[in-house]
Amino acid sequence: MKTLDRLKFVIGLVLLFGGLDLTILLSHTNRLVGVGLIFAGLAFILWAAKSSESEAPEKIKKPENLASKVVHLLTLNGRFRDSIPIAGIGVLVSVIAFNFLLADEFRLGSNDYVGLLLAGILISYYQIPKKYSVERDFALLFSIFLFVFLVIPTTLLQLTSEGGTVDTNSPLTYYFLAAPTAGLANLLGIPVISPFMNGAIPVYHIMQVPGPDGFDLNLSISLSCSGLYSVAIFVSAFIAFVAVEYKKFDQKVAILLGIGIILAWIANILRMTIIVIVGHYNGMDAMLWTHNNIGELIFMAWVILFWVFMFRYFGVLESKEPVAEEPAKKQRGKCAICEEPLSRTIPSRRCECGAISHAGCILTNEHRCPSCGVEFDPTEKQ
Repeated sequence: MKTLDRLKFVIGLVLLFGGLDLTILLSHTNRLVGVGLIFAGLAFILWAAKSSESEAPEKIKKPENLASKVVHLLTLNGRFRDSIPIAGIGVLVSVIAFNFLLADEFRLGSNDYVGLLLAGILISYYQIPKKYSVERDFALLFSIFLFVFLVIPTTLLQLTSEGGTVDTNSPLTYYFLAAPTAGLANLLGIPVISPFMNGAIPVYHIMQVPGPDGFDLNLSISLSCSGLYSVAIFVSAFIAFVAVEYKKFDQKVAILLGIGIILAWIANILRMTIIVIVGHYNGMDAMLWTHNNIGELIFMAWVILFWVFMFRYFGVLESKEPVAEEPAKKQRGKCAICEEPLSRTIPSRRCECGAISHAGCILTNEHRCPSCGVEFDPTEKQ
């Protein structure tokens, strides 16, 4: 893949992930903006893929990847593969039933949108042409993993929590987000207090930030601020990408996954620190605006850094093997069909793949290249 196509692909990923993040998170910008970013990201990715395909039209067919094995396993060794659209209808009915029967009111939330995404992909799975099987399997696995990593645990927490909301007042919230954010803010000269002390009881998910007017601002870390959504989107997309590109989940993949999660954690701390800084110098209104908007830019920056690192370290989207050049090297100086030496006095023809054959040998070989199978035009001048 050329540098320009690689750039298109990265831009597409950034827009796609950013759009998913905006669409799923309730506290951020209008969801229509997120949907627009998703379509723009898909357009860039397809543009890059189309340009890459035009560079190598004779590309060797990919071997069976990890994704096909996972789909085969999820459908119980293929026995229920034809039931994938039926499973999508089941997910759709479940989302609607949950909102009608268990929720206080019918209102689509973050988990509902993830469920609808999964339902749509399952229902339309066989409507996608087979030539896009890699993209189809990526979308399927991404939506399944996102549902498993995000919807199932948060729904269980919601159902078992008092008041139907997930409580983030936990030491985990403090040690993984509040404490690092407060520590970084204090290094920058902003005396943030965390945890917030309600008498003698520590409140782990609230940070006390001094405002510009001398009054303290209480910054509460909700579930959408915890970074769970961003990490879930990243992990789901990363595992799905590895599944469609590679045959196994090896040590190098595990290392990159760990690096990605650490980068997500650092990006979330930076986002919270920026919110604290804005609140300290500009007050509550500016802090809320920053919370709802600037975090998305940090999320996109993190995606860019990670995928650029993927390109350099992991060789993502680079050719794993020379395509259609190897036969020409092996047959250099000899006819690719009869293996007799080539001569200037004997007419010969070169295929686009690089293989050279005697014109007479091509005629006896039904006008086809022996290396790649491309049919020669008999009327074309030699």
